[in-house]
Amino acid sequence: MTKFIKSYALEIYSVISIAALVVAGIIGDLSVLQKFVIVYIFLFVLHEWEEMHYPGGFADLIAKMLGFELTADIKKASRIPTSILLLTFTLTPLILHKYPLAILPLAFLGLFEGIIHILAIKLFKCPKFYSPGFITAEIQGIVSIILFSYLIKHSLITYIDLIIGLVIMIACFATMQKTLTMMIGFKYSDLPKMIKKQWNK
Repeated sequence: MTKFIKSYALEIYSVISIAALVVAGIIGDLSVLQKFVIVYIFLFVLHEWEEMHYPGGFADLIAKMLGFELTADIKKASRIPTSILLLTFTLTPLILHKYPLAILPLAFLGLFEGIIHILAIKLFKCPKFYSPGFITAEIQGIVSIILFSYLIKHSLITYIDLIIGLVIMIACFATMQKTLTMMIGFKYSDLPKMIKKQWNK
């Protein structure tokens, strides 16, 4: 079972996400926040496939920066912590939609994805204005801006909520990134140095 999960982590994540979309569609009568979550779920599935398979290559760019040869097994297994993060960030607000704070880590993640994929073009010296996952990441960023506008316009969140949501997103994302670097045998503390070195090339 463990080997199966490692080999098909992305496919399993996609199936669970699609199942959530189907269930939400069957239940119907969704709140506005739930509808936003549904959009994110759909975009995240597309994003993972664009980033890893069509055209893919984002993991290879990271491996090249780290000076590490990424095997097919590690590349597939690397989607496990990412899938756990995405499922947590989407299913939690889908269930707890009456609490706007629950959707803020998701909103910040979408915004972060949009920004980081633009920076990745410079970081990895991409020949075109594109990095693997760029298109869906930018759509996520736009959706997040619309979501923040909706939440603020209807006074559904406070500045404290924004801070808490951002802290939760950063903490969870950092934990996911640390897990990924440990999986390929690197110290997470070395990552900022490698990014700075790559940026200054």
